[in-house]
This record gives sequence, C-alpha cells and structure tokens, in this order.
Amino acid sequence: MTFRNFVRVVGMILATWIVMTALPSSAGDVLDRVMASGTLRMPHAGEWQPYAFTDQQGVYTGFDVEVARAVARRMGVELEIVTNADGSIITWEDQTSGNWNGMFDVVIGSMTPTAKRDENLDFPVSYYYALGALAVHKDNTSINTPADASGKRIGALKAANYEMYLRRQDFGIVGMPPVIYKIDDPIIVTFDEEQDAFAALAKGDGVELDGVVNYLPVIMALIKEGMPFKIVGQPLYRVPQSVAVLPGDPEFAAKLTEVVNEMHADGTLSSLSIAWLGFDL
Repeated sequence: MTFRNFVRVVGMILATWIVMTALPSSAGDVLDRVMASGTLRMPHAGEWQPYAFTDQQGVYTGFDVEVARAVARRMGVELEIVTNADGSIITWEDQTSGNWNGMFDVVIGSMTPTAKRDENLDFPVSYYYALGALAVHKDNTSINTPADASGKRIGALKAANYEMYLRRQDFGIVGMPPVIYKIDDPIIVTFDEEQDAFAALAKGDGVELDGVVNYLPVIMALIKEGMPFKIVGQPLYRVPQSVAVLPGDPEFAAKLTEVVNEMHADGTLSSLSIAWLGFDL
C-alpha cells in the first residue's frame, strides 16, 4: 500500500468513527437488554390493593403486577420488581417525571397518559380504563353527593390524576370524554403514598380529611377489608391507563404494544380485570 493510499484509508476510518460517535445509541437498546438479561424491570408500587400489594404468603401481586407478569412471560422473560438501593419505594413523582436513572424498564402501574407526562415518557399502549371515585369516612353524614365535598379537605396522591381532577386540570388525553367536575374549590391535601391518604381518612370523619379521591376498585377493596369508608355517588371520571416507557427505543415500545394488543384480543386482560377488580375495565 502506498503512503497516499494509507493516508486515504486512515482518513476514511476517522471520518466513519466521527460520524458514528456523533449518533445517538442505536434503537433497541432497552429491548436488547431485557432479552439478554431475561428480566423486565418494573418499580415497586407500594401497597395499593387490588392493583399492587403483598399477599399473606409474602408474594407481591395484584392487577397491575399480574398484567406485568403476563407481559414479561409473553416476551419470554421474568418480571423483576425493583426499589431504590436503600429498599425504599421509587416515588410516583419520579416514575411520572421520567427520572428513572436506568433502574427499571417499564411502568405498568395504572398511569394516565397525560399531556404533561408525555413530555418525558412514551405511552405505546393502554391496557384498561380506570374509574375515579370519592370516598368518605363511614361516620360522615354531610357528604351525600360529590358536590357536597366542595370546600372540604380532600386527600389525593401527589401528581396522580386524582389531584388533577380536584384541581380541574386538563388531562390532555386525545379522545377522552369530557370530564364533569362535581367538586368545587376543595382544600387539596396531597400524599406521597396512596396508603397515607387512606390512613388519614381512617382516623375519623373530619379528623384530618373529609374525603379521598382514588380508584373505585381500591376503595371497594379497602371497604371489604374492614376500613371505615363509604363511596359517595357514581364514579367521577373514566380515564385510560397506559404502559409507560422512556422515549428512544421504538422496538421496545412496539414489542410491548404487540403483546398488550394480543392480551386484549384473547381475553387475558378482561379475565385479569374481572378477577382482581370485579369489573371488565
């Protein structure tokens, strides 16, 4: 090889290296990692019956968890539930803001695909619809309709659609039926964890809260367990709940969409919904 040809070859190699290093990492990285490791990682959602909770045998289960396990199984991998390094739960705020820090791959945790969340996350497919409802302490006699809760202290999970409903914020979901807001000017009390809101309401009528907005099946499950609550009126709203991933891996998103659509088509999601929630949602 002449010196001139050698210089030309070296120049071509350097040019190729510069172009390649300037490009983002290839699509499919998350899917490749999931398949190579044999695990699909999802954050621990705390104790939130019937969606996610630890049963009497110490098994973490519930509707969302079993949907995620079914998704993982169809991908040929195992579901891994992850927490922070110190064992604490990854907050809902971090999950919805996209601050995942490489700790997990997906959230199948009853997340509403709002316009705000869409700035940081992708929502490739929805797997059910949720019904929001108002609960009060069983001893309450003044709140007989949602409108009666106007101006009252209402608890809600921070950054969840319950808080959005109480603040009358636009959900920003294309095709979602218009929401009819029935509670005027509530005093909104937010909580970092679902169970903390219910614990506050359980202390007594008006002690810390006058009511809580959460999903209907959750309230029904707590009442069945003996918690001192009752449901007020009809459900407040209906919203889609979606699988959430970080942007940047269309192959991973496409695979999740394919799997969930199969679960819609073959009745798997209907069966899981009836088994865990009592309704085909």
